Amino acid sequence: MISVDNISYSVKNKKILDDISFTINHGEMVSIIGPNGAGKSTLVKLMVGILKQDTGNISIYGKDIHQYKKKDRAKLISYVPQEYNFAVADLTVEEFTATGRYPYLDYFGTITKNQMEKIHYYLDLTNIYHLKDRYISSLSGGEKQRVSIASALAQEAEFIVLDEVSSNLDPKTKHDINNLLINLNQEKYYSIITVSHDLNYCIEAQSKFLCMKNGRLFSYKTHKEMFEEKIFDSLFNMEFSYINLENKGVIIPK
Repeated sequence: MISVDNISYSVKNKKILDDISFTINHGEMVSIIGPNGAGKSTLVKLMVGILKQDTGNISIYGKDIHQYKKKDRAKLISYVPQEYNFAVADLTVEEFTATGRYPYLDYFGTITKNQMEKIHYYLDLTNIYHLKDRYISSLSGGEKQRVSIASALAQEAEFIVLDEVSSNLDPKTKHDINNLLINLNQEKYYSIITVSHDLNYCIEAQSKFLCMKNGRLFSYKTHKEMFEEKIFDSLFNMEFSYINLENKGVIIPK
């Protein structure tokens, strides 16, 4: 379980997050949504330990995330940013995915046969095994996102945090990435925490909605509550039409 208790965070005396509290249980899918500038990306960077909050506490299974050794924390929570700087070193797909295994490697970083089998398993799970010898620079945006997810999965962390990984993708690629995340949660029981602007995808995924607005927690509701209570209207200061379509909820701006 991830517990976020009364955290606040400021940059140059400007408060970005203020008094945020919530918990996320193992096996849940949670979508972090809200208007631009609400503090969503900052929140997930705090949750994975990239940033440190000014006040409050963030813990995993009751232990402060900053008290974990780096490798131990990596076994509990992994992070996929909006975009990797792949240009730092042009690795192959297999080599980049292998970096996700670092919490389990010895001092010399030896990739054993067992480690390679795990790497290949996650390449296959994300449908990019056939790309394993391709260089990252030769891939499309959607293929790069799959590589990012494969590397995060290779960490075998209990919680996977993703920051808008399907943004700026064409509809088909976005659909495939979104379905992959749904399947990982509902069939493989991964705990998925994702920052997203794709509201209908989040409804379809039957996720919980952690809603951010003006740097504060606006609401934390199930997908059914979001739909039935029409919370999207007040969150985004606009009206939506709430439609039941083929047993699935869909919202459309009025």
